Amino acid sequence: MAITAQDIRSQIDRHLDEIGELEALSDGRYHVTHERFERASNQRALIIDWLQRVADATTFPAHRPTRLLSVGCGGGVMDQRITNVFAEHVAALTLNGVDPNPEHARAFEALFAERGFTVDVFTGRFEDYRPDITFDVVHLVHCLYYFEHIGPELRNAVDMLAPGGIMIILQAPNEDLNHLADRVWKKQFNQSAWYSNDVLAALEPLGLATHKQRLTAHVDVTECFEPGNPAGIEILDFIIQAETGKFSPPFQARLRESLRAICHVRGNRLLAEHPVDAIVCRKSPPSV
Repeated sequence: MAITAQDIRSQIDRHLDEIGELEALSDGRYHVTHERFERASNQRALIIDWLQRVADATTFPAHRPTRLLSVGCGGGVMDQRITNVFAEHVAALTLNGVDPNPEHARAFEALFAERGFTVDVFTGRFEDYRPDITFDVVHLVHCLYYFEHIGPELRNAVDMLAPGGIMIILQAPNEDLNHLADRVWKKQFNQSAWYSNDVLAALEPLGLATHKQRLTAHVDVTECFEPGNPAGIEILDFIIQAETGKFSPPFQARLRESLRAICHVRGNRLLAEHPVDAIVCRKSPPSV
């Protein structure tokens, strides 16, 4: 009889129970695996198409540069595309970033310096960020999973918005691809990650005009099943949020079984659904 997805997950839970302590990815390893994973996914292209429609429907300041704040800015690869979208709609813009990962912050600064942008990057937690300006766009792209709390931080983000500004949040729902990471996350931090339903619940008391759209993306995980393929190992490490090479061979096999169980075949490729909920919140403009 074929093993069920629930049986596989139960086996994974038993393996996790046998591990005394499970380290999170180092800053350097996270940066490498994140970029590898994103290159295997079509999600970023879908996000940019959606952002273009958001920007088309937004009025930006005419008397000063438009101010963008990227929370969890990462290495800047996605921010480069996001900035291009808004740059098409405004005469000038400024860019601020926040990220606790020094590897990301350095990469972010270097990338935008090459493009001639003046950027201000805060290396630390968003909870500790105290800007002396407000922003027309605050975006949080796949970063709220890592916060200890999200209610107070989302309220802070809203407080940083200029009147009429928009907050953009991209957050995954807790569906099949995230179940593995969520199990590992509980082992590492003794709590689940925050997913899109949690974000929407935290936004509700803030009284913002909020709209959500599900973007159905996929990630190509074919290399994860090619023994010793460095790209596949990096993709799997990011999905699991741990260095899977340190796990026992039986544990690694169960992880790949669980991943294969949620894949569909397209030609000779294995694809896993990789959805994201795209959320935009608008702060009311000043009353006339």
